[in-house]
Amino acid sequence: MTRRHGLFRHAFLLLILSLGLGMAGCEGDDGADGQDGADGVAGADGQACWDLNNNGIGDPDEDVNGDGVVDVYDCNAYASGAYEIDQLHAGYFTEHPYEGTQSCLNCHGLMAEEVLETAHFEWAGVAQNLVGDPAGQIHGKKDILNNFCIGVPSNEGRCTQCHAGYGWADSTFDFEDPENIDCLVCHDQTGDYAKAPTTAGLPADTVDLQAVAKSVALNSGKPTIDNCIFCHANAGGGDNVKHGDLAMSLANTTSEYDVHMGTDGGDLECVDCHAVQRDLDGNLLSHGIGGMPYHSVDEGEMRGCGDCHGSAANIHAGLPVAVTVESHPTLACQVCHIPAIARQRSTKTEWYWDTAGELRDPILPDPNDPTRPSFDRKKGDFVWAFDVRPTLRRFNGTWEKTVIGVNDTYADGQGTPENPIVLGAPVGSRDDGMIYPFKKMIGNQPADVGFQRILVPHLYGTAGGPTPFWGNWDWVAALTEGAVATEQPFSGEVGFVYTEMYLSVNHEVAPPEMAYGYDNGGCTDCHFSNQIEWTALGWTGDPTDGGEEIP
Repeated sequence: MTRRHGLFRHAFLLLILSLGLGMAGCEGDDGADGQDGADGVAGADGQACWDLNNNGIGDPDEDVNGDGVVDVYDCNAYASGAYEIDQLHAGYFTEHPYEGTQSCLNCHGLMAEEVLETAHFEWAGVAQNLVGDPAGQIHGKKDILNNFCIGVPSNEGRCTQCHAGYGWADSTFDFEDPENIDCLVCHDQTGDYAKAPTTAGLPADTVDLQAVAKSVALNSGKPTIDNCIFCHANAGGGDNVKHGDLAMSLANTTSEYDVHMGTDGGDLECVDCHAVQRDLDGNLLSHGIGGMPYHSVDEGEMRGCGDCHGSAANIHAGLPVAVTVESHPTLACQVCHIPAIARQRSTKTEWYWDTAGELRDPILPDPNDPTRPSFDRKKGDFVWAFDVRPTLRRFNGTWEKTVIGVNDTYADGQGTPENPIVLGAPVGSRDDGMIYPFKKMIGNQPADVGFQRILVPHLYGTAGGPTPFWGNWDWVAALTEGAVATEQPFSGEVGFVYTEMYLSVNHEVAPPEMAYGYDNGGCTDCHFSNQIEWTALGWTGDPTDGGEEIP
């Protein structure tokens, strides 16, 4: 019993030892992988940066940049929820430096492509209101002549101080580059943005561009009167020089001087009347600004008097003037309600280039406005005036204007004080034209008297040639270079021709008590005097004093 137990124990130990040696001496292949376990529960979807209400779709109000598409370009400080809409740009430009127009393009690239096609940027557009040229032709400031500084070509570096872009210094300017757009000049809300003279539209060094960029979303980003008036009031070389009814003072005036823009009256912004095109929901369709029918190019929506005030009959019903209004159906509202322009700031009414270049000492102030000079060596003699009564003309909504290379020649006998060359005038007759008020501008200017052509002189800078008139005082050289820039022939003979042009009058709407005819419907505001050029309106003289219709 004892022996058997001992043998069994010995055998068992041998077995264990052999198994242990076997296991220690080899290693087998891994077995096949087991099947994957079931997927876990999916996590919640993240929120798209543009999906402000987290509903999974692109809603119209999530089109933050206004390009018509809800996408990643709408992702910004506002989308993060950190800023309200009026602080959108303040938030973004707190997080990012302003680096020129590219900073705007980061979000507004598609809008920029649209701006490139506007008349504000091109200085030309489809001139549907011009007569005498095939329909659809592209014209505008770029090629229409005037009797102020005459024309843009060869003078870009000075004229384009008021361009909605940067760097238009000569004919090589790239109108297809969106980085050349000046977004801030129209959308600044600080009131501090300004362009530096003679820099082809670059901002002044004193402007805090970062602060301006931060301000853009205020006032819903709409251009203010300050944005518009900086350029438009200074057209022609200074405050109220050109238009007469559009002075810098209108940016902060009273209803005495303009019932619409006066801060104690309508307190309207320019874009309230000169509007862009929008859809029924208010979404922007175009950056084109309305100006119809007062300019050759119109790209937006223009509010007329009746859009806000209704019909003339309803407005004047029950007033002493009602009978007068009813009996004068061809009178535009502006005739009576703008009895005078340049009531706060004088305007230039005459300009004579033939004395430019003369050395005078002293230069006398204008007798009508001692704050204005009567002469400038660069530009010649001027006449300034306050309280200018507008000139009345028939107007059917179309214009005759002088376009470079199209209708810029004149006939024998034209160009005298008695028979001036008309550079721009409203078109209309007794059959199709209402009577409107205009500012009439007269003077003389250089011309090619050999070929009888109005030429653009090269006045400023060397981009248009080495001999600008403002520096060399040589009319032959200035017109030679201007002719090259406009691709027109030049005989080499320089003379001075008398011209006139008309500018529409729509601002400085006076209070009702200042309107013509307000005083018991009196007629003497217009009749029984020499205040009206009756022949230009279709009568041989005052119709209340024997004047007859001209056949």
